[in-house]
Amino acid sequence: MTDAYETGAIFTSTVPKWQRTWYEQQLLDNIRMNCILLPYARVVEDFNAVKTGTITYTEVQDAEPNWNTTTESTIWFKGGQLDSRTISIALNLYHDIMKFSDYNTILDYVANGAIPGVVREKLSRSLEETLDILARNAFLTHPNPTFAGSADSRATLTSSDYFDVDIAELARVHLEELEVPGVASNTDGGSQAIVCVTTPRVIHDIRTAAGSDWLDVQKYAGAQRKFNSEAGQWGGVRFVKTNRLRLRNAGLAEHQTTLNGASIPGQGAHTTVDVVYSPGQTGSTAYLPVTSSAGFAVGEYVTIHAAALGTTVLDADGTQETRRIVAIDSGGANRLAFDKPLLKDHLTGAYCTKALDIHASVFVGGPGIVYAVGERPNFYTPPKIDDAMMINRVGWRGMLKLQLFRPELFEIHYSGGSID
Repeated sequence: MTDAYETGAIFTSTVPKWQRTWYEQQLLDNIRMNCILLPYARVVEDFNAVKTGTITYTEVQDAEPNWNTTTESTIWFKGGQLDSRTISIALNLYHDIMKFSDYNTILDYVANGAIPGVVREKLSRSLEETLDILARNAFLTHPNPTFAGSADSRATLTSSDYFDVDIAELARVHLEELEVPGVASNTDGGSQAIVCVTTPRVIHDIRTAAGSDWLDVQKYAGAQRKFNSEAGQWGGVRFVKTNRLRLRNAGLAEHQTTLNGASIPGQGAHTTVDVVYSPGQTGSTAYLPVTSSAGFAVGEYVTIHAAALGTTVLDADGTQETRRIVAIDSGGANRLAFDKPLLKDHLTGAYCTKALDIHASVFVGGPGIVYAVGERPNFYTPPKIDDAMMINRVGWRGMLKLQLFRPELFEIHYSGGSID
């Protein structure tokens, strides 16, 4: 019975094999077109790793040159030595699933009641964001980041520690000194450009800096291929923007409180936002009860995150959600109301934090992280199992890991961002 269960002989998918192949290609195309950080990882696939749970990745290092003189009488040489470096990548299982009734009005609104629309419009976006966040977190594990101003950590960055444009050229010099392949030009013509993936705010600060020689992408791209979300160039660095590198409330804390009661998905959104729309579902709780609302202000973005992981907002905390405050103490004391409902469960005592936003800039000279795949992320739909046969379930699943491998191929710089 165990073997039958593991091979899927008992449970069969409601989607035939040919349709699963179509969905897989849809997901892969969306990843290719929409992910910003994932394309800078080296992809390693080993489908046998589904059984072992581990992929071993090996890279052969270059030989050292020997510039000693030789003579015609020397007919035997010791020869250049090749060596390697290896990492063992323990794969993790990731998945997400959406459940909805046959009569769900949201499904009808999104996709006219058709499952392909849910896959294309919502499920694939969940996958893209998950993989990009995992790639971001792998980049941010760099052992030697740098910080703007006089800061030596995220916690010591201040709101005035802006991105210094000289950092871009300095990062390029560092990568050239390390002889990163493709960065130092060894042919006639201009030097090769490196890529910096950063936030829209950092790009704004570079463009508006005094004496800036910023060049918009439209002025130099021409017929050459652009990177996803490429914005422009400065100092031989091509800049790509993504808001996923804006680490909300990850710096020096300004004010913090805890949840006074557990929250469930669907609550927390104010009845009317910006005098325009009504978020959430009718009858849902329109606020989040907190221990104290003192210090918080309308318009601030706060992050709700797990208390078990400490008082600081962490990149790897998958429970966190960030929302904009639109009302305080509405209908009672110590209540915060947001622009959108919370979509995850949060326990009593979870933190609600307003802190300095940190802007991360990743200078990429080569693929410094590995995207190890044992099972490609793919679409699946389990059969209906409820008594009324009306609950649909649509999900994706993958066995994979994004992990740091060659930190010398890229640099990480943390800074604050201008506010206006």
